[in-house]
Amino acid sequence: MRVDYKPEGIYLPAIDLWLDPLVPVDAAWLSHAHSDHARGLHQTIIATGITVQIYRHRWPLLHGRTQEVHRLNPNESIEWNGATLTARQAAHILGAAQLLVEYNGERLVYTGDIKHRAPICGWTTEATPCDHLIIESTFGLPIYQFLEAADAQTRIAAFARECLAAGQTPVFQGYGLGRGQEIAHTLALDEIPCEIHPSIAAFIPYYEAQNYTFPSASEGGAVLVTPGRKMPVDIAAAKRKVALVSGWAALDNARARSNADVLIPYSDHADFYELLALIHDSQAQQIDIVHGYAEPFAHILRKRGLSARAAMLTTEAQI
Repeated sequence: MRVDYKPEGIYLPAIDLWLDPLVPVDAAWLSHAHSDHARGLHQTIIATGITVQIYRHRWPLLHGRTQEVHRLNPNESIEWNGATLTARQAAHILGAAQLLVEYNGERLVYTGDIKHRAPICGWTTEATPCDHLIIESTFGLPIYQFLEAADAQTRIAAFARECLAAGQTPVFQGYGLGRGQEIAHTLALDEIPCEIHPSIAAFIPYYEAQNYTFPSASEGGAVLVTPGRKMPVDIAAAKRKVALVSGWAALDNARARSNADVLIPYSDHADFYELLALIHDSQAQQIDIVHGYAEPFAHILRKRGLSARAAMLTTEAQI
């Protein structure tokens, strides 16, 4: 099956379907609700029910507009222009899914953003054997190695407890959709109160609907903000310590770039060795790499005897 890699997104011309396009199109598969994958008023969208909810929340311009929506939850299938489309679970943010396309005897899988390890919140990844795999490589270098979810939760809770015991305010930096809710849920499990930035709190109801718990709001507990946000002005620098929870925390220079005191390398993307595991599980004969370190990662795969190519797009992946 031909795959066209365009600045507007990934296009399957044989079945007239776009994968996570950046501009409005006739028909789009949305792998998850991050804004670099789900944006614009597409005439028709196919996505999991949770992704549809969050996507429409993030784009108020959609309200009141006509849009055909196909909610395709994990292991459900629909027929589409001669192909069978099946959603498969993906560990990333809440509602993320892979797309299996079966057409003329060929199996193509588009992972979207994905990880191999189980996440703190969300689905685990379902291995999906295929002939042709399209996979992201945001962290496709060996220097990127991340924590298991349980280890990350232990580090998050321990940092908060240590700061509070020392009379300091623990401040966590985590991306607004996905990481932020995972940090907040972790604090709730340890009964640590937390002040949550509105950009993170806005999506908590979608997680609560999936039975994840969150901490009570409190001044004097932890503070949760998104990367790039200014630190709370009412907390003096000497009275706070900052932890960056991110895949970029695997790099020592992340401390200076984020003004963090502590680095916790946990991500909703796969690290280098997880990417290798995902590719092994797929049994794919052709591997297309998108995002991040696409060319270096494809080179590494070719050195390992795999048929891999970098398919460069002009998107920026969330961290």
